[in-house]
Amino acid sequence: MLDYEKVILKSHAYKMISKDIEMSRISHAYLFVSADENYLYKFAEKFAGMLININDSENAERNIMRVNKHIHPDVKFYGLGGGKIDVGVVSNICESAEVCAFEADKKVFVLLDANDMNEASQNKILKTIEEPPKNTFFILCATATSKILPTILSRVKQIDLDEISTAEIAEMLKLGGVGKENAEVYASCANFNASFAEKLACDDCFVDFFNNIVSCFFEINGSRDVLKYSCIFNAKNINVKEFFDIAMLISRDISLVISGKQELVVCKNVLTKLKVIASSLNFDATTVLIKTAIEAKKQLSFNANSTAVVDEFLFKLAEVKVKCRKS
Repeated sequence: MLDYEKVILKSHAYKMISKDIEMSRISHAYLFVSADENYLYKFAEKFAGMLININDSENAERNIMRVNKHIHPDVKFYGLGGGKIDVGVVSNICESAEVCAFEADKKVFVLLDANDMNEASQNKILKTIEEPPKNTFFILCATATSKILPTILSRVKQIDLDEISTAEIAEMLKLGGVGKENAEVYASCANFNASFAEKLACDDCFVDFFNNIVSCFFEINGSRDVLKYSCIFNAKNINVKEFFDIAMLISRDISLVISGKQELVVCKNVLTKLKVIASSLNFDATTVLIKTAIEAKKQLSFNANSTAVVDEFLFKLAEVKVKCRKS
């Protein structure tokens, strides 16, 4: 797993929880929110260690080590490895919350993937979160809040974790042993999600996949050019949704180049190519491509024929380039 320590320490979210501890205004329940699952996980670990170390600075280093290894008797993690926090697990949590701490002066319960808890599980834990035993704290982590009950949301202190910049993700990947050029590709395509960037880094074919998408924007100039890339992007090993995510990203970056806002481009590793592509398109054309990609993803969610959907986008790319050339 990537090292999130530097990102956490400089984040606004970390400053908020540090201030809560400093001012002795710690909430009995926090909800941390981020689309980046590993970031959530490491942030929750960090905060749990900080809570346990209040009033126990002499054992700070040992406490943090045990929290991070999940062997501290007074810090319990739930939902690890995709395990569901169902009603049975919640019953165990509620019972454990009533038991005195083993060695610290407090207990901490960390609930990962809280957004995956069903309504029954959330309702069962509601009262314990609302009126926890003394010196008992709950840390909930969620990639989104849409499935979390309003009653739960009203009883926790919600903190949205800062987005990790593309440059920071690239640096994290490089520190993790990924080459500079590849790290920049993965970071560019990750949409500020370091967990996803790390997943991409484990895919040996992804850089070629990305470069092929850039090339299709560069090389397709008419309907006769579509066949080559139709074969590439309709291969069995291709993730079609990822194709459209990257196509949207590239289309957006091209529109920024056209608008003279190169500093906002995400895929700076291919900026030279983007400038060349931008010279053959206009802003309206990129808007059409972005809308086409968005609509394509919607069609895929309804089990549309992926080959037809990909081909439709490629022909639309050819069409807008021809129109731009004629104008």
